[in-house]
Amino acid sequence: MHRCKGFTLIELVIVIIVLGILSKGVYMQWTAGTINLGAQADQLAGDIRYTQSLSMSKNQRYRLVKISSTSYQITNSAGTAIIYPNGQNTITLKNGITFGSFTNLPNSLIAFDSNGIPYSDTTSPGTALSSTASMTLTASSETKTISIAPTTGQVSIQ
Repeated sequence: MHRCKGFTLIELVIVIIVLGILSKGVYMQWTAGTINLGAQADQLAGDIRYTQSLSMSKNQRYRLVKISSTSYQITNSAGTAIIYPNGQNTITLKNGITFGSFTNLPNSLIAFDSNGIPYSDTTSPGTALSSTASMTLTASSETKTISIAPTTGQVSIQ
């Protein structure tokens, strides 16, 4: 009897299934950086809008302040951090995401007065934004920029 050497159909199917599972995991990790960066930019933009909304509804200055390269807080005019619904007063960026440059925000903060007008410092009346300010988030080689328009405080993400 002559016996042929090779793979059976079952062995071939099992190898294809294992490769499919491994490639799915690699793909999910590869795209996770982009998804996390976009979600983090959305959260930061939302927190800037929330800071402006607090200022207008409470009739006092609130500001979003960069604490470190990976965290920020929303504080009132006295500098006291507000408590978020999750019970914390500091937001930490997701793993691998950091703050990049801050353009037209020399104090690493954005403040809003009771009319929702953006300022670049904590003094009152302070220095209102005269041109668009921006905050950059980076993850690996990708970046997202959150821009704040002068006068209106409109927030956009690029």
